[in-house]
Amino acid sequence: IGAPLKKIDGRLATAPAWTAIEVARALKRPRVLATLDAALRSGTCTRTELEQALDEQRGRRGVVAVRELLPLADARAESPMESEMRLVFIDWELPTPELQYEIRDLHGQLWRLDFAWPEYRVAAEYDSMEWHANPVAVKHDRIKTARLQEMNWTSVPAVVDDIRQYPVELCTRIRRHFDRAA
Repeated sequence: IGAPLKKIDGRLATAPAWTAIEVARALKRPRVLATLDAALRSGTCTRTELEQALDEQRGRRGVVAVRELLPLADARAESPMESEMRLVFIDWELPTPELQYEIRDLHGQLWRLDFAWPEYRVAAEYDSMEWHANPVAVKHDRIKTARLQEMNWTSVPAVVDDIRQYPVELCTRIRRHFDRAA
């Protein structure tokens, strides 16, 4: 089957949904979800278009993994590592978190949390070295954590190793906070 073409800025290109499925089929499972999340986030294709492209590519290598993860795709994921982290939560059967949850602190400042379980007052944040390892970001993160603590929220930070090497420990840490809140 040839890829369906679409005119984009006067040039023929493969349709975004087809391209997303084609790319996702060749990736490892965590990056499959990240690719599907990014495709939806980009706004260039819909879930229905992704489902149609997946159906058109049935029988090809990698389709099974994509089919398994497409129902979990979420346009609210803002980075590949957030997608990977969410997949860890799914695999370890944590309750489904709210993504990009907004909360106003006692001082009136609005904060956004990567993952939140409001019923437990628990948040989880992916902290990349690229964005969180400089003095301005460290200060911002400390203030955010302190403001959440003032409201009896617990924030669980995670780095790439927590997600890829120590997922059991990460999920156990989060579950302990759920248990304390219950």
